[in-house]
Amino acid sequence: MKKLLAVLAGSAATLLTACGGGGSGTAQQLAGDFGSASPLAAYVGTWQSACDNHDRQSLVIALKTDGSGSLELTPTGETYFKADCSGPVVAADSMSAKITGKLDSTADMLIKLSENAAATSLRVDKITSSVPAYTFLRTGATVKYVLMDGKNNWCVDVDNGDSCMEDKGMHPALSVPGGLSLRGNELYTVMLDKGVYVLDMHYVKK
Repeated sequence: MKKLLAVLAGSAATLLTACGGGGSGTAQQLAGDFGSASPLAAYVGTWQSACDNHDRQSLVIALKTDGSGSLELTPTGETYFKADCSGPVVAADSMSAKITGKLDSTADMLIKLSENAAATSLRVDKITSSVPAYTFLRTGATVKYVLMDGKNNWCVDVDNGDSCMEDKGMHPALSVPGGLSLRGNELYTVMLDKGVYVLDMHYVKK
């Protein structure tokens, strides 16, 4: 499975555990500083990742309509026929439920934004990300549902082979810590990997 849930959980561990990082205030204190405006409002918009070998991820972030100031996050993915993400989209990936992000606190963290770069200080908003039981879905005119090694997969032909995503059926509801950081028109998600905070996904605002 591609990193369609980057803001909710990493491939090996949940994003940004609540411990560590040096918190700088509770959600209530932060909300109070901004009056009735949500301190998470700056994240609202449509965000897109760079092309990654046929795949490009998008993340739509909106404020929940219940007045809580929490976020509603909708991750999606697109698979292109060509590896550089040019030409037609041959598959679209989605999940059946939206993610809710509730602010916990903020922290300043040193994060490497690329493999060979020096660590950069990021101001990270810690959020608790929650989603009810959900499924993944892949759609497209040429998508095939096939059995591979005893597992159900959605597969689609691309210019150098095929791109497959396993169908694992219904996933249980989740509620995990997460983190978002904003620098201009760039959005970063981070995760805790073996005790060290690392970059998970990088998006640019559309």
